[in-house]
Amino acid sequence: MNHWLSLNAVAAKFAFQRLFRQPVGNLLILLMLGIAISLPLALHLGVQSTQNLVGNLSATPQLTVFLAHEADDLDAKNVKKTLEQDRRIGKIHFVNRDDALSNMQKNMGDADLISLLDENPLPHAFILTPAEHDPDTITTMQRDLAHLPMVDDVQLDAKWLKTLYQIKVFLQRILIFLAITLGLAFILVTHNTIRLQTLARKEEIEVTKLLGAPASFIRRPFLYLAFWQGLFSMIIGILITAWLFHQFTPQISEIFAPYGVHFEWRFFNGTEIFLLFCLVILLTIIGAWLAVWQHMKDFAAK
Repeated sequence: MNHWLSLNAVAAKFAFQRLFRQPVGNLLILLMLGIAISLPLALHLGVQSTQNLVGNLSATPQLTVFLAHEADDLDAKNVKKTLEQDRRIGKIHFVNRDDALSNMQKNMGDADLISLLDENPLPHAFILTPAEHDPDTITTMQRDLAHLPMVDDVQLDAKWLKTLYQIKVFLQRILIFLAITLGLAFILVTHNTIRLQTLARKEEIEVTKLLGAPASFIRRPFLYLAFWQGLFSMIIGILITAWLFHQFTPQISEIFAPYGVHFEWRFFNGTEIFLLFCLVILLTIIGAWLAVWQHMKDFAAK
């Protein structure tokens, strides 16, 4: 066990030192990887920071079911029973016409609204919160509820709902696309970098192989080189993202403040940063492993 740890420590130290033998070239590679990392990280933070706002608007759509004006309390109870049997409905809130008129009177302040009316013009109503948030499902439910007995109208801002839902789906797809493409880019860049390293040390590797060194011994320094590349590129990516976060979030907040839109901006917590480091390092190691495996395969075919 001590021998294995010693071999890994030597390989890690050797790989770390190799980073500084070509400082300019390695720095450019790290900057390229760091900038590539910062793009999805910044977008992820933007989506996470705004999803509470967009989520509250799109995840809690409500339908207002207005009963016919002649509908009495018994009709309201019958409609409520029918609504309770619909599994597409999550919450049901009944608004009595008398309560609605009283609330309207309170909102109007000193104006005596009730004395000006011969009768209450407001109908009974139900405010429904759907169990599902898919716009097509909610639109279908709106049409179905409109055909219920004693129901006069069902209102829903379907266009706004669909727009918010599509924005959310669009941002999620962008994140998935960036995660996949940049993940592949990490593997390819690391593969190409380590491939060049193996070609530069071709004779050394071949001599080591002829002397009976196992593949793990030859592979280990290159894997640690990829480890250091992933580690430092992730540090650069986090720093760039933090700088962007610090520079632009106050400006974005000021832009939307006059419209009453408040964003609760958030940054990555410790657990998220740790998982991101693990993911990036894993991708770079995969690229390095493939490069060394290909070189060893080509050597064995000779």
